[in-house]
This record gives sequence, C-alpha cells and structure tokens, in this order.
Amino acid sequence: MGKEQMNQPTREKILDVVFELVYIHGYNGISMSMILKECGIPKGSLYHHFKSKKDMVLAVIQERLSPRMDEFYALDVRDDKDGIDTIIESILKVAQKENLLIYGCPLNRLNQEMSPIDRDFENAINIIYKNIKIKIKKVLDLSSIQQSIDTDSLSSYIITTVWGALSLSPSNSSQEQYLSSVQHLINYLQSLKN
Repeated sequence: MGKEQMNQPTREKILDVVFELVYIHGYNGISMSMILKECGIPKGSLYHHFKSKKDMVLAVIQERLSPRMDEFYALDVRDDKDGIDTIIESILKVAQKENLLIYGCPLNRLNQEMSPIDRDFENAINIIYKNIKIKIKKVLDLSSIQQSIDTDSLSSYIITTVWGALSLSPSNSSQEQYLSSVQHLINYLQSLKN
C-alpha cells in the first residue's frame, strides 16, 4: 500500500485498493480478506462503508472508473485540429499506458466478466460505455468525415476495436502488438477524411 493511500480517508482508500485489485485480478479473483489485507483496516471499518464486495465494486465503477474514462476520453473539439486526428491521437495515447497494455481496458474487463451475469454491473458499465460513445460521435460529427458515414456505428466500431486490441493475455500484449492492431483502424479513419 502506497504512502498516499495511508493518509486517505478510509472510504477513499478502500475504493482505490478495490479498483487496483479488481483491475488486476478481476471481480471473482478477489476476496474480502484480500481487500482487508491490502487496505490494512479492520473488518468493521470496511462494512461501515460498504455492505458487500458488490457494493464496493459498483462504487468503484461510479467513483473511480467513470472519472478515469472521462479523463481518458476527453476528446476536445479544436478549431486547429480535425476530429479524426483527435480520435487517432487518443487511440495512439493508449500505447503509452503500460497498465492498459498489460491488463487491458478496466471497463471492458469488468464488462466481460460481470455484465453477462449481473444486471447491476451491466447497467453501471453501459452508462460509461454510452458516454464514451457519445463523446466519440460528437467529435466525428464535427470532423471532416464524409457525410455518408454513420458516425453512431463508427463510434462503436472504434471503441470495440481498441478494446479488442487490448484484450489479449498479458504475455501476448505489448506496445508493438497494440500499435500493429490499431494501425488498420487508423488507416481506415484517415481514409474517411474529405
């Protein structure tokens, strides 16, 4: 546990620890005892803030994962840059994030593991996914893209392609592998410019 986590209020520390544990091990790969050990707090403190592991992870989705996705997909429309270039820049930015290359997209990991079996997780994850899709669509709509292109489905295609490129096992993931996979998407996006 880092020094920063030791000085945090208990609830915030729990959320940070649970985010890291779920990201690396998955929801089903962590236990309450693992969380307690990593947080270094008594069981009563944990249950004072959360009723269950599920409640903790749902809070992590809303309070840790959603803001991180908002920050990562901060696709600002600028007058001096075409929207396609903004999206390509964001796709390439992933290659600079070691954890994303090793463990994949935390939202997609939880989606794959929990959405098929738990409606609460599916709903929480879908809210974030839809928000990302709206942001990408907005940038595409304001870009020099060909008018005949369905920007709604293209937005989904961009997200799923990036998530797919990040979905390989850690031993098969690398910056080179990711860049090679997304190069086809980048070429396609560049071809759509007027």
